Formats: sequence, structure tokens, C-alpha cells
Amino acid sequence: MRFEDRMKLYYKKHPVTFVLLLLNTIMFFVVLFNGGFSAESLTSNGGLLPRLVTEDKEYYRLLVAMFLHGGLFHFLMNSYFLYFLGGFTEKLLGSTRYAIIYMLSGLGSSVAVWLFSDPNIVTIGASGALYGIMGGLLILTFLKPNWFSPYGIRSIRMISLINIIFTFALGSVISTWGHIGGLVAGIVLTYLLIPDLPNSKERYQSHTQTNRYDDRIIIDMDDVDDNDIYTN
Repeated sequence: MRFEDRMKLYYKKHPVTFVLLLLNTIMFFVVLFNGGFSAESLTSNGGLLPRLVTEDKEYYRLLVAMFLHGGLFHFLMNSYFLYFLGGFTEKLLGSTRYAIIYMLSGLGSSVAVWLFSDPNIVTIGASGALYGIMGGLLILTFLKPNWFSPYGIRSIRMISLINIIFTFALGSVISTWGHIGGLVAGIVLTYLLIPDLPNSKERYQSHTQTNRYDDRIIIDMDDVDDNDIYTN
């Protein structure tokens, strides 16, 4: 299959995730060709500097910062996480619910940074929104365990535990408040928006016909393994 065909297929199955990946990519090159990835450049390109939000009412930074990254490695790691877990979550909850959880988790992350972090340190990245997606999947393993295989539950919980540990262990180099804000927002939003059944009827029907455990719905986490972990 040609690359263009793969992209069309991915867009058809995960339209919101595709657009988010595209926005992140566009903003990566905007920053790259508009000053680079220094703190000064990231601030001028919309990075979240709490002092500017408070003093100059630059509230747009709460949103724009979600689509900025501090360099190639940061961008690639978050894109990898978004591509796999974001795409899976979109199929699981549906594009509308997924978009709401992603965007509001990202804004919740930004608000937490604005209110509780050092007002003179710029914060950027999709990590808060991604922690919201991770938190949503985590709570689903408790509220809807029949949606997942045992391996899927273990994978999601292990990924969540490792990332939460990293959040506190690496608090000096990553935004602890940003991650916590996104995680809490994702858990609360998923709890409020959780559907009765998985969104994808095709996936649901195929698994209820061929992969059942005591009449439970089983959705294998084929897209998740222990390597799907991000740290920043």
C-alpha cells in the first residue's frame, strides 16, 4: 500500500488523531523556521509563560502551547504516543468524545501550569492532553474491564503507573503540574462521557463474535505494548 493510501486510511479511521498529528507537525516546523527551540523562541511562538497570561491576559497561550514541542525528540515521542494510544482511544470512544477529552485535558493541563507552576518558566507540549487520554484509558480498565483483554488491562495500567512515577521522579525537567492537570482532567471527563458500549460497531461486532470471555466484550490492545511509553 502506498504512503498516500495509508494516510487516507488512517484519516478515515482516526480523523481527529490525524488532524492533531498534522497540527503538531505544522507547529513543529513553524517553530523550527521561526527562531528554533530556545525558551525565548518558544515563548514568542505561543509557549505558556504563566506570567504573560496573568499580567497581559494572553489566554491564547493556554491553547497554543498544547501544539508546541521543545525539539525533535520531544515531538517524535509525543507523536508516537498520540498515533497509537490516541488512535485506539478515538476508535473506542468515538471521535467527538475523544476530541472533547483531548482538548479539555490539554486545557486543564495548561490551567494547572498557569495557576501552580513557576510564572517565569515557559511550558510547552502535548503531554498534558496525552496524559488525559492515558487517564481516560486507565479509568476505563476499572469501569469497563469487559471492554479489554487481560493483556490490554495490564498494559494500560503499567503504562500509566510508569508515566506517573516518571512525572514525579523527573519533576525538575518536566512539568509535573501539567501532567497532573491533564491526567485528572482526562479521568473526570472520561467518567462523565463514557458510553455504554465501545463506539466502533464493526470492531465491537467482530470481537463479540470471535473473542469472548464469559460473555464479556473483549477489545485487544494490539496497538499497545510496554514500549509505548513517553516521559515528557
